[in-house]
Amino acid sequence: MAEDPFLTKKLLNFQVFLLILIFFILTGETSLTRQIEIDKQYQKATTLKKLEQIVLEIQKIIDDDPFQLEWEWRLARSHYAIAKMSNDTHHYDLCIEHSSRSLKINPDSAISYFFRALCLGKQGEMQGLWSSLGVIDPFEEDMKKALKLDPSIQNGGPNRALGKLYLELPFFIGGSTDQAIYHLKEAVRLSPDHAENHLGLAQAFYAKNNLISARKSLSTLLSLTDNVSDDEDLLILRKKGQELLEKLTGDSQIYD
Repeated sequence: MAEDPFLTKKLLNFQVFLLILIFFILTGETSLTRQIEIDKQYQKATTLKKLEQIVLEIQKIIDDDPFQLEWEWRLARSHYAIAKMSNDTHHYDLCIEHSSRSLKINPDSAISYFFRALCLGKQGEMQGLWSSLGVIDPFEEDMKKALKLDPSIQNGGPNRALGKLYLELPFFIGGSTDQAIYHLKEAVRLSPDHAENHLGLAQAFYAKNNLISARKSLSTLLSLTDNVSDDEDLLILRKKGQELLEKLTGDSQIYD
């Protein structure tokens, strides 16, 4: 019996469709696997050399296949980490550049607004401009966009960052301990196991002279950072918490 040309063509088209679908599934899985691996490397990176290796690896991926949101913001994150570790402001510039690129790919990327804001703020802070509206306004604008799009990113990062901003700023240019406490409480609610949220909230309560609540937040912080001798970031948070607890103890004795 002769083959039906129409059915044969439909079968071939279906086979091509299946091959294309399988290709996209496999490449998607490969990309996701690489992202997970890079994230693990980033979390474990404790030296500039390791962070620089991560930057080179991500840059090669982007060079081979540009306009990838997931890689652009990860590259921004890596430059942010290098800048913090090295005090090299050039990497804050690169962080802002790659965050902005990722926002051109997707204007609704919360994580991209978050890292662009962080790098803008740190850049201004290192240049002695933290009190200028030229730095504060874009920082606040980007962080509020990140907050609106996804408040859960980076362990309640947008609320934590805004809380710190309002705590550090003088009241006459937007500082507010009440706003700081509100945002830091939200950060704790969203990520109760993230130690930095509790330190920030304790600092805000202390600034408000709410020593009981500050002590409670510090107690949680110290509990979360117990037995963390191999994590330098958590050790720093723990040390800051212990120093604030000593201040609380001193203040309590004065009031007694």
